[in-house]
Amino acid sequence: MNGPLPPPVPSLDAALARWEHHGRPGLPENGFTLGRLPGKRRRGIYRVDTGAPVLEPEGHILRMDPSPDGRRICVQLADRADEDAALGLVDTATGALRLYPDVRCRYDPVLWHSDSSRAELVAGRSGGLVALDASTGRCSVSPVSGDGRTRLFPGGPRGLLAESRPGGPSRLVDRATGDEVAVFAAIRRVLPLGDDVLVDDGTRLHALDPHSGTGRWHWEDPDLRVTSVAACGPDVVLAGVRAGRSVLVRLDRGAVTAEREALYQGDPAVVTAVGADAGRFHALIEGPVLPPRAVPVGELLSDRPAAARGRVWARTERHTVTADDGTPVPVVVTSPADADGPTPLILTCYGGFGAASLPVFEPTVPAWIEHGGRYAIAQVRGGGEHGAAWRRAGAGVHKARGVDDLAAVARGLAESGLTRPGLLVLVGASHGGVLAASAALGSPGLCAGVASTAAPLDLLNLGSHPLGAHWTGEFGASDTPEGTERLRRISPLHRAQTLAPDTVPPRFLGTVLAEDSRVSADDTRAVVEALRRSGGDAELWRLPDTGHGGNHLDGLHRLGATVLSFAATTASASTTPRTT
Repeated sequence: MNGPLPPPVPSLDAALARWEHHGRPGLPENGFTLGRLPGKRRRGIYRVDTGAPVLEPEGHILRMDPSPDGRRICVQLADRADEDAALGLVDTATGALRLYPDVRCRYDPVLWHSDSSRAELVAGRSGGLVALDASTGRCSVSPVSGDGRTRLFPGGPRGLLAESRPGGPSRLVDRATGDEVAVFAAIRRVLPLGDDVLVDDGTRLHALDPHSGTGRWHWEDPDLRVTSVAACGPDVVLAGVRAGRSVLVRLDRGAVTAEREALYQGDPAVVTAVGADAGRFHALIEGPVLPPRAVPVGELLSDRPAAARGRVWARTERHTVTADDGTPVPVVVTSPADADGPTPLILTCYGGFGAASLPVFEPTVPAWIEHGGRYAIAQVRGGGEHGAAWRRAGAGVHKARGVDDLAAVARGLAESGLTRPGLLVLVGASHGGVLAASAALGSPGLCAGVASTAAPLDLLNLGSHPLGAHWTGEFGASDTPEGTERLRRISPLHRAQTLAPDTVPPRFLGTVLAEDSRVSADDTRAVVEALRRSGGDAELWRLPDTGHGGNHLDGLHRLGATVLSFAATTASASTTPRTT
């Protein structure tokens, strides 16, 4: 069952490698950037002014935090793709790295003292307050009281402490005095805002005095989901999603001074992050066939005419499919510019945890388009593309709605003539893999195949996964007969085990990640076994050296080439490359 898969389709494999060469840059941060340069296989830290490397490790850099004077950088470096990192300190002049293997962390915020003498963080995996002397390298760890989550953020002379407990509010405490500054429903991030701080609680932005807690201004837009925020002096720039589209917004003391849909050379694009460095705002912008690049925010907010476009070889269009309850469900489709009639089509979604499914750059997309296929992203209910009500409509007890929406989109794309069931492959990872597998197995004949990666496919046994205890709010509880039955009806494993006799299930590729620290492999293995008992064509693939978070390009390439080849062979797609 876990034997070697057929080799990837050579032309798809080559096209994918060519698009991967573009790299994935990071945003400037105090003169440094964390990203993957063109032609590199893994991420490193580089100087913004010269592009010279500071650190190019074999491991996985989860996060970097440069000191204010730029002489040192705190890094969180994992040996494997399991997101279990050790704290490290880099000398930017020499590139020397000192690791502290006993300090385990995972994307934990780092607070540097203003004079760059000391860095502190609450290491979530070590369970203590870590203080690192920058000059001597001495590291000390002291216990943190309480059973909740504690983080450090800038603000005031010693910084602010954010305390969050399950089911309760989050407190912001002045470390210099121990006084409570403010209380919020949640605290996602805190940024310096001149002499004040900016708090993002997941719903509103709050500017306040870090000493007294006095509010300077508050800003909220219920129809906009904020995905990234940056502050510089009194100005704030944020990236967000409105009505399924990526937008940029600039605020001046809580008032909107500019808002633009994200466009690049006149084409719709996606801003995936914003940042501030050296008194300027920057944004990462990308699109389905537009490799990511860092650009000044001023260019994106400008009213200047767009630069001339090059030769158009692909087009991205928005369609709407009507769900079974009459609700319009948007879907974004990227096609070859000269596509006419049904083609092989990959349909994907995420549809959970309020995350937005947007047409970002993944090398698999242009590689697939080059070979004559279409690539579609369904913005089903449960995702964060269309406001809080859209997200709630597909979460918890309403989780089945996202599955039904995805099935409706699949039917709608076939009815519109963009594809046919025999040319359609559903693809999903993590939460998206749950929806894809459930929709495909719940509606035989809907599609030719389904590829699920790193997904919890037994919804009645979420607790068996390393992070499964945190997913009850998203999928709904199974501690009542009604809850159990609701989850059973949409659980991919249950659907695989209860296929009607003589039903021919879609081809199934279940991929599990060898270093996944969030999702275990047992569910996927059980689905493959159930489908094989029904006479289905099902494969289990264990991808080595990869995890649920950031991965090196080697692993991403193997995964992408395998999924594209699965889709191509399943849909009997042409593998004759197009000239781009």
